[in-house]
This record gives sequence, C-alpha cells and structure tokens, in this order.
Amino acid sequence: MKRLLRQALNLPRYGPVALDDPQRTVEVWLEGLGAPRDVTRNNVVAALRPFTVGIMFEKSVPPPRAEQESRLCFRDRTSQRLLGVLHLSPAGAIALPGHRFCLFEMKSCENYCVSRFQLRAYDLREQWRAEQRRRRNPHNFRMSHADIRCSHVFYICPRPVVLVTVEHGGSGNMFPMDLIGPTDSPWFSMALRLTSPAVELTQQSRRMALASVPFSYKDVAYRLGEHHRKASIDWNSLPFPLEPSPQFQLPVPQAALRTREVQVEEFHTVGSHMLFLTSVLSDTHRQPPGAKQLFHAFYGTRHSPEER
Repeated sequence: MKRLLRQALNLPRYGPVALDDPQRTVEVWLEGLGAPRDVTRNNVVAALRPFTVGIMFEKSVPPPRAEQESRLCFRDRTSQRLLGVLHLSPAGAIALPGHRFCLFEMKSCENYCVSRFQLRAYDLREQWRAEQRRRRNPHNFRMSHADIRCSHVFYICPRPVVLVTVEHGGSGNMFPMDLIGPTDSPWFSMALRLTSPAVELTQQSRRMALASVPFSYKDVAYRLGEHHRKASIDWNSLPFPLEPSPQFQLPVPQAALRTREVQVEEFHTVGSHMLFLTSVLSDTHRQPPGAKQLFHAFYGTRHSPEER
C-alpha cells in the first residue's frame, strides 16, 4: 500500500544520484547584486542552522546591502526553465586576500521542480519524519522546517559527495561530506558540524585529502557517516583497499575518481558549523570508462512556474 501510494503521489526525492563531475544539468545564477552572475561553481553551504550559503566575490565588488533583493536562481541548463529560487539576506563576510567570502541566510524559497500538491505532500512527510527522529533522540541535530525547504532548493543543483581523510598526532579519520565546494578563487570551502570530533582534528592537522568516490560506493559512504562521531578510526576496519595520496601520503580509497589535497588556511564558526577555507595543493583524476560519481540532489518531475 505504501509503495502504491508513493507511486500515485509521485513525490520528489532527496538523495543519491550518479553523475559526471562537474555536473552539467543545472545552472545557478546570482541576481539582484548588479549584473546577473553565474555562480554554478561558486555557491556552497557554510552552515545548516541557520541555513547559510557562501559566495566568493572579488574584493573590488562592494559588499551586499540588506536592502538589496538578491536571490539564487536554479535553472535547467538545457531548457533554461526556472527550477527554484532562494531569497537571500546578507549575514556577514570574511575578508580574504583579494577576495571577500560573503555569507547569506535565507529569507524564503520557491521550489518549481514539482507541483504545489506534490511539494506540500513531501513537506508534510518530511515534517512527520523529523518529529519521529526528535522523539527518538531529542538531542539530535535539527533544522527548522523553513531551512529544510530552502536546503531542498539548494540541492536542486546536484552536490558531489567526497570521503575526507584527516590525520594528526596518531589519530586519523575518514568520513563523507557534501558541504564542500569550489569558489571563483583559489579558495575551496568545507563546513563541518561543530559537534564533530573531526573539527579539532582538522584544525590541528590543517591538511586533508578529499576523495571523490564512484556511485557504487554509495552504501559504504553512508556507513562511514558514523565516523563523524569518532575521534579516530582503525584504518584496517575500512571495507575497501587504500592508497596514499600523492603529496600528504594520507590514506584514500584506491577507487577514488578524483583526489584533492587541501591545506586549511582559515576556519571560522558560522552558525552550527565550522567553516574551513582551504587551498588546493594537488588535484589528481582517475576516470574509468563509464564511471559516475556520487552526488546528492533534490529531484522530481520538473515544472516551470508557468506550467504549474
């Protein structure tokens, strides 16, 4: 009965998808701060509570003002249909050499991927699931319903999942992350929940290896999510073969499609997360024929506003 009901409702989904990297299905444009700016490779999550995104600007660009009506627009790359909108509120900036990393919290959002009925049904189901999780564990991390809806719009643009390796002083860990991303600058952004023991390990080490894994590693990557609660792991317990990264000699999966080695330049507390701003010191690719990378995305039957 549940399966038949899901098929009848045709609800959207948030979850894993298999894509080439970089993804070429969705474009992201920043509007309202001067001329529209293509930020498809320059919009990242800085915190989940409140839901905060970061966009890199040249230092010569004036910082955004509260009275400006800025927004992120998500469009299908082929048809240019509008798939979603995030309405932004400036929430500070981080000054960097030659650049300014601007933070934005969410005023509201619009999701045009699915019909109003489907989206409402999906939202009600997600609220019910969140309430069940809260009852089972009242101390578990929670986002507001408004932030969750905004995050779904953000993930209309697929986001890559990587396995992060960090070691320091005899301790080491490997865990999955998707709150990462390049910026229109030499800086690469990562955000870790403040409660994760990996925050201190990363601050001490100041260097990491980010392994992009094939979609076939989906189940393994999700199991490694438990490592976010651990200060260190036994490398021999990992269910796949490892190899050293090119420069730092950190253990990474042999099956990695891409390995970036990054150095932490700065870290800042942003809401519920520690934001790490890093520089990429090495970037190696290995692309077996037909191999697709693991991404996260919010997807469903896509409708433009005029079709709803």
